[in-house]
Formats: sequence, structure tokens, C-alpha cells
Amino acid sequence: MRGTISEKTFYQYLKCPNWVYFDAHAGETRPHELLMARLQDDGLVEEKERELLSDRQDLVEVTAEDPDEAFNQTLAFMREGRQTIYHGVLIDTHWVGHPDILEKVEGRSRLGDYYYVASDMKRSRFIRDDYKFQGCFYAELLERIQGVKPVQGYIVTPDSEVLPYLIEEFEAEYELTLTEIEKIIAGKRPAHFVTSGCKQSPWYKECRSESESCDDLSLLNRVWREEVRALEEAGVQTLSELALKSVPELEHLVPTVSSNRLEIMRDQAIAIKEYRHIIRGTAELPEADVELFFDIESDPLRDFDYLFGVLKVTAQGEEYISFFASSPEQEGAMWGEFVHFIERHIDAPIYHYGWFEEEVVRRFSAKYGIGEIAREALERNRIDILNVIRPTVIFPLSFYSLKDIAGYIGFEWRADDASGANSVLWFEEWLQKKSPKILQKILEYNEDDVRATHKLQRWIREHAVL
Repeated sequence: MRGTISEKTFYQYLKCPNWVYFDAHAGETRPHELLMARLQDDGLVEEKERELLSDRQDLVEVTAEDPDEAFNQTLAFMREGRQTIYHGVLIDTHWVGHPDILEKVEGRSRLGDYYYVASDMKRSRFIRDDYKFQGCFYAELLERIQGVKPVQGYIVTPDSEVLPYLIEEFEAEYELTLTEIEKIIAGKRPAHFVTSGCKQSPWYKECRSESESCDDLSLLNRVWREEVRALEEAGVQTLSELALKSVPELEHLVPTVSSNRLEIMRDQAIAIKEYRHIIRGTAELPEADVELFFDIESDPLRDFDYLFGVLKVTAQGEEYISFFASSPEQEGAMWGEFVHFIERHIDAPIYHYGWFEEEVVRRFSAKYGIGEIAREALERNRIDILNVIRPTVIFPLSFYSLKDIAGYIGFEWRADDASGANSVLWFEEWLQKKSPKILQKILEYNEDDVRATHKLQRWIREHAVL
């Protein structure tokens, strides 16, 4: 509903304020598919949520689909003093909250000798700021409804751990953010600033197009708002203007930004305007008879890492090897097969792209165990290609995802709709239908990821290794 503020509005604002603006004021609406919305908001599928709630004794669920009816049903459960309310809806004027759980605790309120606190079930195992914004929003709604503001908000992790945080410690930042959101809903257009979070918005193409037409400085990769503000205050308003400046000029104009950072931003402005890469240094990549390229596919909606894909490259050729788990119960066996494979290749460098593979290996090692030989090999031989690229090459790209950079050097994925988010939706579809064609599409997507990593490694060898 246009003009409505919900807990998801805070997530959208933090990712891209123009997402909130377009949703409220554009001449068209762009519906958000349920699973994609849960994926973006770090939520879990309902099946996983019910599993986390399976031990609750006095559990009731709000089932009404109409928001007003759902609110009335929630209020009825609250007045009855039910212990746990699942899928509750909280409404006050144009504010609508959808906490995953409302839990009864002791205390005085309009309801009696108890009141309710809110919590959400998230796939993350730590409390992020956007969760706190949502928790403050629930707390304010609960205060209006029951007359008592909860002191704490809560996150329930996939491991059933309950993580608390104090509402008052985040309240000032929440109030400032809420004020900005209300202004946007009322018609104030946010300033342009393209970030990787904008990619999640259904309005990304519009935001990107406007920023490109303005030659906006936010198109620089990983640029901070403070850096853009400093450049603009010094009279450097566009990428074109930045590309024409010498480093000494920039040092004089913007003394608050380091010389190295100014040079990187200037060089990237040149790269983007001329659509060419710039080699800034040399990379060191080990020589080996066997090289491994590694990528993981996960279903974060179920907290389930289901596919470890490896491209094995030798002088004799290339071989794609997949380690697959069709259910969470098979994760341990899949991990064991992968560890055994690593133990047979203890001298091979293991290339991957980004931090995710490292995080999953660490988590699986703790959860399922790992022998010392494999542990040593994984720690010693892992090479993050993204970390190799950043100090070495400036690409004419705003974002340095594997899809962006591999696409720039000429690699193409077989699926037209290839993306990490879509691979999650494909896997959800496969779980429902068990279609071999869908599974093959997932495997091909993973294989393309490791082949793209291999192509990028070869490109670095050709362009940035002496």
C-alpha cells in the first residue's frame, strides 16, 4: 500500500533511499516476490521458521490475509494473553509492522499483568543495524498499542539462539532515519547515490540511468559519501571533472582525503569515462601443476549450504567436480567428501571470489570437524581473487562482483537469468518439484562461476603478473 511504512521500509531505505521514493511516488507499482523479499531481508522460509517454533507450548498464528483483519486477530490474541503469537500484525495510522514473533513477558500494561515484546527470525548469526531499526519500529508500535515500550528487541538465529539488544541504545538513530523516511513518503526526493545495495531494488535501472546521465561521482567503486561530499565541496562535481584533475591538484583541493585514495578515485574516473581498465601494480600468483577453483551455492532461506563446486585444472585439462547435499541432513556427508578431496590435493592453490567461501569453510569446520591436513591445506592455499584484484587493477565498473568483472573480460554464463539470488529461487523450486532440469541448471550455474573465476585468474596472469 502506497504511503505505508513497514519494517521493510527501513531495510529499503538503508539499501537505497530512492527505493522508498519510487515505491511511494512512481506511476507504477513493482510487486516484490515473497521469497525474494525474504531473501533480501535476511528472512527464512516459513518451513524453517516453524521448525524454530516447534517447541513453543502456547503458540497461536495470525492467519488473516487482510491487514486490518490480521491486526484485529493479533489484538484478540494479545488480550487473551497467549504466550507466543506468530505472524502478528501491528498497525497505527500508516505504520504497519509484521514481527515474526510476539512473546508475552511479565509486567504492567493496558493488557494486564503482562506485555509483549517482538522478535524476528533471521539467517544471520549476529545483530545487524537494519534489524535494530526494525526492532525499534516494532517497539514504538507496541507502545502505542499496549501502553508499554519494550526495553529490548530480539533476533532468533537459525540455531534457535536468541540475541537481545537494547532499544534505547539505537533509538536516536532510529528516530533520525524515521524522520527522513517520512519526508520521502511526503514527497522529498533523496539525493542520487549509487551503492551495491541499489542492485536489490526493483528500481535499480532507473536509479542507475539517472546517475549515469548526471555523470555522478557515486558511480565510483566503493566510494564513501564523505569522499563525494568533500570532492563536491571542492568544486569537483562529476566523473568527467575528476578524470581531468592531477593528483597534486586534488591534494590541494581535498586535503582531508589521502593522496593514495585520491589517485585511485581519479584513475577510476578515467577508467569509467574511457571504458578501459588500468593496471596499478603486479600480482603474485603461485605456479602449480594442479589448481582448484572453488564456489559454494547456498539456500540462505533455509540456512542450508548445499553445493560445493570445484574446477580442477591440470596440464591434461579441466574437470568440474560437484559435492551436493539434497537436504540439510546430508550437509555433513557432503563436507566429508569435500575434505577428503582437499586431502588428496594438499599442494594445490584454491582460488575463490570474495569472503563467502572462507566463512562457510570456517563454519563447517567448527560444525562437522576437519582433519589437520585438510585444515592446513585450506588455510595455506586459499586465494581470494577479489583481494588480488583490488590493489592491482582498476576496472571501468561501479561494482566488482564476479558477474560484473568476468562479464567485462568476456565471460558469459549459460543462463540468461544467472544470479546468486535466482540460484536460491531455482533451488527452492527444485525442492518442490525435484526436476532434473532445474538441478542441472543449478549445477551449470555453479560450474560457470568456477570457470569465470578461472578465466579471471588467467586474465590476471596475462595482464598483471610479471
